[in-house]
Amino acid sequence: MIRKTYSRVLTPDLEATVKTLAELSGEEPVLRVTFGRFDICLLGPFCVLSGTPEALDRYRGTVGPVIVDDAGATRALVEGWGAEITLPPFDGPAGLGFLARHPDGVEYEYIQLRPDLDRAIFGGAGNSPQRNR
Repeated sequence: MIRKTYSRVLTPDLEATVKTLAELSGEEPVLRVTFGRFDICLLGPFCVLSGTPEALDRYRGTVGPVIVDDAGATRALVEGWGAEITLPPFDGPAGLGFLARHPDGVEYEYIQLRPDLDRAIFGGAGNSPQRNR
């Protein structure tokens, strides 16, 4: 089940972008990390990704991240539709993720949040089936 979707923002200047989006949204970041070649910030409805143009190219044209309650079940579901897993499951700073290209050609990033981040975003016990869109 989809719990939340983020609008991904690719930027060469994380600080300037986060400052602008914080003012626009009235929210503060719930996650700021460096992961591999990227600096990542979750802020309100945005997932801000900063890195070199070459690193960011991997995510141009993808949708997401799409937050799901169960990454394994989601992977099985989309594979059942004929989706191609374009980036196998990985443990990232937000949780367990993978990328899949659906039969229509659109590529999505799916993430099941870590329990502590899930609580920070949704409240409650973490990874519950409540929706937040």
